[in-house]
Amino acid sequence: MLAASLLPGTPFLPQRPRPEDPARTAAIAALHRRAGSVSPGTPEAERIADELARIGSEELEEGETGRATELLSEAYALDEENGLILARLTLAYVRGGDFESARFYLKMAEERISRAPPEIYGLLGEIYYALNRLEDALLAWGEFARFGGQDPRILRRLVRARDELALTRGQRSLQLEHFSLFADPSVSDETLRRAGEELERAYGAQSAAFGIELPGSQVVVLYAGRAFFSLVAVPEWVSGLFDGKIRVSVEPGECAESPLAGVLAHELAHAMIRQSSHDRAPAWLHEGLAQWWEGKRLPRREIRSALGSHAAASLESLDAAFRGVLDRSSAQASYAQALSLVEYVMAVRGAGALACLLARLRDGADFPEALEAETGWTDARLVAEWRRWAGVP
Repeated sequence: MLAASLLPGTPFLPQRPRPEDPARTAAIAALHRRAGSVSPGTPEAERIADELARIGSEELEEGETGRATELLSEAYALDEENGLILARLTLAYVRGGDFESARFYLKMAEERISRAPPEIYGLLGEIYYALNRLEDALLAWGEFARFGGQDPRILRRLVRARDELALTRGQRSLQLEHFSLFADPSVSDETLRRAGEELERAYGAQSAAFGIELPGSQVVVLYAGRAFFSLVAVPEWVSGLFDGKIRVSVEPGECAESPLAGVLAHELAHAMIRQSSHDRAPAWLHEGLAQWWEGKRLPRREIRSALGSHAAASLESLDAAFRGVLDRSSAQASYAQALSLVEYVMAVRGAGALACLLARLRDGADFPEALEAETGWTDARLVAEWRRWAGVP
């Protein structure tokens, strides 16, 4: 049976959209003007490529994967022999969930590794890890350390990846149209098969509703028991999480009546929301929509009792709650409020309003702007109207 859980999964926390930086915008425009008068591969083109790649890498670390991919693509076009730029571009595709493009550029990056600085090993390790190639990730991060790399984040990832690999020896895989599934040896063939069927079924419904396709094969890992979840300090009552991969804890002997399908649909929704909004949707909207797609519903008569004294006064405070450390009762209330807000928007404005809101985020609007354009509400008015509807004082 699936590991018991009060909540369907840990929150997937997107980067907060960053306001436009006038100085950075001006610097990019100046680089574009310089690039217009040079030929690719020349020393001047290489200098411009380095600057574009530097800015693109900053955008990537700030969560702006779309901008980062554009800038790194421009840099690569100016200096195609630069393995480090190519690795950064590959990582941008990974962070954006476009694993198909990532695999394409990864092959070229691997060919140029001997002509790149040691930093490339750190980047390749992260790419391999996202593609669930744990042994390759370990080798790459090991080379990073061997060449004197000192970035503590990468060294911590090396240690964790070693522990994770020890837990996943003997995993088998199943390749489907939209998913690459990996399962521990003691996860039954029947469970693996059923997980694939449920994922493809959920994908069809969610893809149609969000109006998008995931750009590549989504990695899904089924773990026997909670060893991995304990490794990454996931609360005992959580049975699924999304960190770029869909990860689900399955107990040996899991029965057909288990909530596996709901947990998989919940975590898939996180992937869909991230893709649909370019990773710019707030955490509360992620969790509200993911619960809705899982199949959870919260009747109006039960909202007050579900929230107790934990109702957040604003969308900002609700979002902050998901970013903090939640005890079980606070977490239950935050998830309930997020679901109820999503249900209210759907009841009054229709499910299409949320899909359009996500599309506006993808196109660069900030959340208050997108919300008002699609619903006519400000953040504060949405909360006030929802409180009246839900009977929350």
